[in-house]
Amino acid sequence: MKTDKKYWYIARAHHVTAELCTMLDRMPFDYFAPMSERSIVVKGREMKRSVPLALNYVFFHTDDFMELRTIVRDIPRVSMLYHQPARDAKTDSHDSQYRPMIASDREMEMFIKAASFYSQGAPLAVPDRKLMMKGDKVRIIDGPFKGVEGVLISQQGKDGGKVVVSIGDLVSVSTLDISPENIQVIQFAHGNKHIYKKLDSFKLRIDRALQKLAEGQSLSDDERQHITNFIRRFSTVRTDTINTEARLAMYVLKGYYALHMPGEVAANYKRLRDEILPRVKSNKVKDDIQQCLKLVRS
Repeated sequence: MKTDKKYWYIARAHHVTAELCTMLDRMPFDYFAPMSERSIVVKGREMKRSVPLALNYVFFHTDDFMELRTIVRDIPRVSMLYHQPARDAKTDSHDSQYRPMIASDREMEMFIKAASFYSQGAPLAVPDRKLMMKGDKVRIIDGPFKGVEGVLISQQGKDGGKVVVSIGDLVSVSTLDISPENIQVIQFAHGNKHIYKKLDSFKLRIDRALQKLAEGQSLSDDERQHITNFIRRFSTVRTDTINTEARLAMYVLKGYYALHMPGEVAANYKRLRDEILPRVKSNKVKDDIQQCLKLVRS
């Protein structure tokens, strides 16, 4: 039975081989079961061998799960994955339906892009959820992994490092080290308060920069670069409260104003005035917004 939309269904193979992939190529579905070449030594001779890149998972893209299930049943040592039936705590009963495991298009887009970068084997593993919860959700905005979204694990430089891309709790792939300037924060980790440190630090810098401009001085290259990096990294962050959203929006607007970017100033001015200000309840924050708007109007 076909559905109105194609989904990525997940299967587990006892062992993904080049021969299995040849068999899968004959199926009437798109699939993703990346293989990579790995050097091994056999009887003193170095040889290349194809090895599975995704821990023996195979992802099928189709709008007909019943046909997929029927075909997969005839493939030795390959089986579809299902969620366990849900339990009703009130009645202590179980749902009799086994729902197939599905990965979203967005998850697969990011996963394929990250995994396909590797030709000699990618660092794939079962995700450590406790570790990943410590990181921010980020987007890579330049370089070979441009467009990939995942969870940042800060291991290199200040706020740089590896980005982990996962398919639920099944499998994850980490990128190479990403330079801090190529990472844009989408959302800070739950319970992570360092956004306030970032805002406090930038407030000092942007206020000094605006004071210099008011005194007729020019900004140094380092000052301009710091403002640019802040906007690039944090301007699209999803925040937990309207007050934090307003504060961030004010600093971004001031940043564009300091950089003399009238188009961006106009767009962010309108957003702050028409979209954010009406939702703010705090009188102090409202006053801060009005002062910010007055500043960039002058």
